[in-house]
Amino acid sequence: MSDDRSRPRRALASLAAAVGVGTRIALDALVVGIWVLFLTLLFLSTNWPRWLFYALLLGGVGLYVQFTARWDGSTAES
Repeated sequence: MSDDRSRPRRALASLAAAVGVGTRIALDALVVGIWVLFLTLLFLSTNWPRWLFYALLLGGVGLYVQFTARWDGSTAES
C-alpha cells in the first residue's frame, strides 16, 4: 500500500528534476548566446584581431561554467 502512495511522489520528483534541468539548459544557452552576440557586435564594429575574439569567447564561457558549476553543488573535483 505504501508503494502506491510513493509512486506519484517519485513521478512528481522526476518531473520537477526534469523541469529544473531544462530550465538550467535554457538559461545557460541564453547567457552564452548573449555573450556571443555581444562579442560579435563589438568585434565587427572595432575590427580587433580574430584571435582576441576567440580568446574572449572561450574565456568568458569558461568563467561562466566555473562560477555556475558551484550553484548546483557540483564541483570540478572528482
